[in-house]
Amino acid sequence: MSVDELDHIAEQLKTVLSTMSKLTSKSLGSVTGGPYRNFFYPSHLSPKYPFSKSLLSQLPRNDTVQFTHGDLLPKNILVNGSEITAIVDWATAGFYPAYWEYCRMYDPHFSSKGWDYVLDRIFHIPRRLTEIYAVKELLGLQLTIRRSLN
Repeated sequence: MSVDELDHIAEQLKTVLSTMSKLTSKSLGSVTGGPYRNFFYPSHLSPKYPFSKSLLSQLPRNDTVQFTHGDLLPKNILVNGSEITAIVDWATAGFYPAYWEYCRMYDPHFSSKGWDYVLDRIFHIPRRLTEIYAVKELLGLQLTIRRSLN
């Protein structure tokens, strides 16, 4: 994609993120009001304390709880040229802390050519690496726990 096309993608994603952030909640959870849909733990088993306090201390504690796709990455953004035609895979959507979508969008495992440029255009701030790495570690811990249970 050209720089102009990537800029157009970034502008559309800014609008999507702004619209979603206006939907807030007083509690964390799925869009149905129940717990998050969780692919990491079997439905009958959930660890009592899966995360260390030192890991959780790296994340903001008083962020707004807002509607989040939860997996807003190139693999879930369909485009025709530079026009976003659909955002798919809303399975993990729900109400998360405001930083969650931001941190998930920086997942290096699901990046694509031009994605870092798009993210820089959307956020215009130095990367919040502490939070990004903490969310990455949280997801990695959940995956490790799931694998050990199988």
